[in-house]
Amino acid sequence: MTIDTQTPAETVKRYPLSLRAKLILAFTLLSAFVSFITARGMYTNLQNQVINEFKSRALAIAKLAAIQQNGDEFKQIKSAQDEDYENIRLQNLRIRASTPDIKHIFMMRKDEQGIYFVIDAGEPGTANIASFGERHSDPSELLSENFDTLTDAIVEPEISTDQNGSFLSAYAPIFASNGEQVGVIGVDILADTILQRQQQILLQALFVFIVALALASFFGFVAGNALAEPVKVLIQGARAFAAGELGQKINIRTRDEIEDLAKTFNDMAGEIRGLITDLEIRVAERTQDVENRSKELESANQRIRRRATQFEALAQVTQNITSIRDLQDLLPRITTVVSDKFGFYHVGIFLLDEISEYAILIAANSAGGKTMLARNHRLRVGEEGIVGHAASTGKPRIALDVGRDAVYFNNPDLPETHSEAALPLISKNIIVGVLDVQSTEVAAFTIEDIQMLSLLADQVSLAIENARLFDETRKALAEAEMMTRRSTQEAWTRLPEQQKLLGYRYDVAGAVPIKQPMQLAKLASGGGKRKLTQPNHTVVPIELRGAVIGELVVHSPSGKTWSQDQIDLIKAVAERVALSAENARLFEETTARADRERLVSEITSKIRSNNDPQSMIQTAIQELRAALGANRVDVIPQSDTSSEKEKNQGKVKS
Repeated sequence: MTIDTQTPAETVKRYPLSLRAKLILAFTLLSAFVSFITARGMYTNLQNQVINEFKSRALAIAKLAAIQQNGDEFKQIKSAQDEDYENIRLQNLRIRASTPDIKHIFMMRKDEQGIYFVIDAGEPGTANIASFGERHSDPSELLSENFDTLTDAIVEPEISTDQNGSFLSAYAPIFASNGEQVGVIGVDILADTILQRQQQILLQALFVFIVALALASFFGFVAGNALAEPVKVLIQGARAFAAGELGQKINIRTRDEIEDLAKTFNDMAGEIRGLITDLEIRVAERTQDVENRSKELESANQRIRRRATQFEALAQVTQNITSIRDLQDLLPRITTVVSDKFGFYHVGIFLLDEISEYAILIAANSAGGKTMLARNHRLRVGEEGIVGHAASTGKPRIALDVGRDAVYFNNPDLPETHSEAALPLISKNIIVGVLDVQSTEVAAFTIEDIQMLSLLADQVSLAIENARLFDETRKALAEAEMMTRRSTQEAWTRLPEQQKLLGYRYDVAGAVPIKQPMQLAKLASGGGKRKLTQPNHTVVPIELRGAVIGELVVHSPSGKTWSQDQIDLIKAVAERVALSAENARLFEETTARADRERLVSEITSKIRSNNDPQSMIQTAIQELRAALGANRVDVIPQSDTSSEKEKNQGKVKS
């Protein structure tokens, strides 16, 4: 086997148990198992052979001892004092002495109560010698089952061990001359020799096992190295390839499947090198594509953020428009919001004068813009700068590079301007001003910026129109309130003269008209807040729609000082009196007007009841005199000259 690799020296990862160790361990364990099975089989066979030989010897001794017994004499023994008892015992002692391995020889009978000893070949009185008639306390299962039917010698299957040592028991039947079984003789054969033989066999088996294990370990080590070395080479080559050495090749000459595996790996490595090269090219292309898309996405995100900021500015402008009505406060806030959210360093709002000759700067956020506001900066419409051009044409004018724009007005207060956009403020198709935005960057305005600034310009135009309408509405409301107040004042001024009434006095007796003016101290000036409090009376003006229509005078008979709660109560009563009095006056006016309308309707009906003009005139005069209480009513017809003059005037007008 030839093994060659080009793998450079590297740090190999250590596992808890390498493949080589696993192979060696596997071969060793397998050999140990085989050796163990072999040694165990040899030990078992030899042990069984020795035990079988020992059992055969025990059976032979038991048979021989049984043959030597006189069954007729044994049958006649009734006690230990019988002459036959002693003769048989001595005979058994001679048998025991002739065979040193015999530990005990004993003869037994069986009656209804069980098995009992008859003769035990030993010296009477010595230990472990059974006496005549002594019951067998623990007979074996083999002896108990076969005692009555025993025809040939039997042996216990296992060696027994007690405090006197180990032995194997064998039993043989004792027959009388007539063939009758009269008892059973038992022989205990010492097993010490057998145990020694077993130990020798065990030692021999262990020796064989150890030698076989050592040989197996050696051959397992050799075989494990032989099998693991090519795998190790494969691992080293694969690691080198995985570490980036794509030119790595593995050369193994084992003429088996591992060599095929190495060739397959080399082929696979070549394909992977090709794939990696192609993948690197595609990754580079994709990386470039991702970078380009990332730039595009970042640019789009910036535009979205800018757009969101612009929408936020638009929302703030809209909120300011809805909450602020005064242009002096609204327009500067709009310039600040647009500058902060759009990032333009100067934002100005121009409004046209009444004859649309000049665009006048009204609000600005930059320092230069505030300087221009201080000197009342204005530009002639249609003649000066981008603002004048937008105010003249009504269309946005964008200068992405003011240095190349012929219309641009070089303003010394804004020297950092490189881009400028002017958007007209149009309300109801009328140009009312210009939104001027300037930046320090060249080409700072995008299409989205212009669209959003156009929306802002529309909102500013709407704010200007709303403010104008608000001012007009406020002025109209003020005029209406003044007219209402004046009308109310005049009506209440005429009321005392018409009704010959100065007021009413209310006390416990009831209400009494006031016929003489009351002499009161003058009220303190202050409009609706004026009041007079003296120790014995308090005077509170009765106001209606800002006009004082009377006074409420409250007298205190005890001359006590009024508390603030009482004064507030008097004021509240004065307000209710004003409303009630005004409602009563309006009701009276409405009733009087209804009476006049009814009277006019009756007079008209009476006039129309006659067809004669003379009667119609007479009826009209009579009704007017009766309705007005007049002494005389004249009807004066128009002259012809007057009629001609009116006709001529009508012709001229037509």
